[in-house]
Amino acid sequence: MEKALVVGFGVSGKGATELLLRQGVEVSVYSDGKIDLSDYPQVKDASKSSEYEAVADKDFVVISPSVENTHKIVEYANRFSVPVIGEIELGYRYCKGGIIAITGTNGKTTTTKLINEIINAGNIKSYALGNIGEAFCARADKIEQDEIAVLEVSSFQLESIKQFRPRIAACLNVTPDHMERHKTIENYAMAKFNIFINQGMGDCAILNYDDKIVKDFCDDVCGEVFFTSANTEVKGAYLSNGNIVVNIDKKYDFMSVEDIPLKGEYNYQNVMTAILASKLLGIDDKYIKKAIAEFKLPRYRNEYIGCVNGIDVFNDSKATNIDSAIKACNSMQGDTSLIVGGYDKGIAYDGFFAKLPENIKHIIATGDNVYSIMQFLPSYHEYTFEITSSLERATELAMQKPVKNVLFSPTTSSFDRYSSYVERGEHFDMIIANMKN
Repeated sequence: MEKALVVGFGVSGKGATELLLRQGVEVSVYSDGKIDLSDYPQVKDASKSSEYEAVADKDFVVISPSVENTHKIVEYANRFSVPVIGEIELGYRYCKGGIIAITGTNGKTTTTKLINEIINAGNIKSYALGNIGEAFCARADKIEQDEIAVLEVSSFQLESIKQFRPRIAACLNVTPDHMERHKTIENYAMAKFNIFINQGMGDCAILNYDDKIVKDFCDDVCGEVFFTSANTEVKGAYLSNGNIVVNIDKKYDFMSVEDIPLKGEYNYQNVMTAILASKLLGIDDKYIKKAIAEFKLPRYRNEYIGCVNGIDVFNDSKATNIDSAIKACNSMQGDTSLIVGGYDKGIAYDGFFAKLPENIKHIIATGDNVYSIMQFLPSYHEYTFEITSSLERATELAMQKPVKNVLFSPTTSSFDRYSSYVERGEHFDMIIANMKN
């Protein structure tokens, strides 16, 4: 019987554990935090063992996305030549179905969900998995040959792949993020590029032509390359005179942006990626158009949540990086109070302040990274800047300003105070609901 060590026991770790148990593998789990194995009586807790004892008799180690390659368990596994793979890689080895994989700094979840809905509308069974919520491994070995796994994959997950080879892979964009782990934008970009690294003849890569980092990936991609662009005629899909044009085997107007419920250039990029992925899979145009027209954005993406005392309030808790927050700011019509702050990812905020549109009149910062933000505050600026201790107080201050909008767009991850951006978004919803009462 094979023996495996799973490192980390969150969503990915549990998914990997369950897959391995279904395959008859003897599983041990190692975690730096507390774990509850009451639902897994056959699983051993290796957390209190030495690194040597945890690794020595194992056939391989599976690491969760949160586990870095510098982790002491990974170092011991490498020292004793025990193979180390990620949860995405493990799922790939047991998945019989086709795989479409999506990465990028922003837009991954929207694009993954949209592709999944299009494929299901086209009468092919499809599953949205990965960084989107349900672990790939939770379902990978149950996916049949005529079914599709549409995977949202993060840079953390892509660091630990070995053979992972999606039939269709896309990178939406690359802007600075997760510098606390990757250290440099070059390292971060290379992690993203790994989504294409095992592709070859018969595979397809979809790249954002308007993003220089992503566009330049084409020089090293071995699959057939297709582009998306809001500005340039390309092989793939592009915007022209208010229409999305598809240019694969032939060039034709596919649909008007007026028929797309997702607005903004960045959303049109996501939609074009979904169109290309679906057409490359052979989905009929009528199913693609219908699914796009009926698509609803996932929650907490610049979501309008109501009017309080004449002020429109928007919940953009999913803005876990600067680029996403700036896009939300640019979408605001009228004077706006902006609430920012959260987990300190080691990102410089000079670019944030340089790109703020003029309609942002007040900034209220709360969270662990408030002083990291403040150190980049320009010596001259035309907005107020305040720091406060809680999201409740930040919201009160934002609502007291003479503005048309209040936008909660944190610019960073939620892990200083919340388990996820969803929990953070729910908290902001609750604060606003209480103000309405």
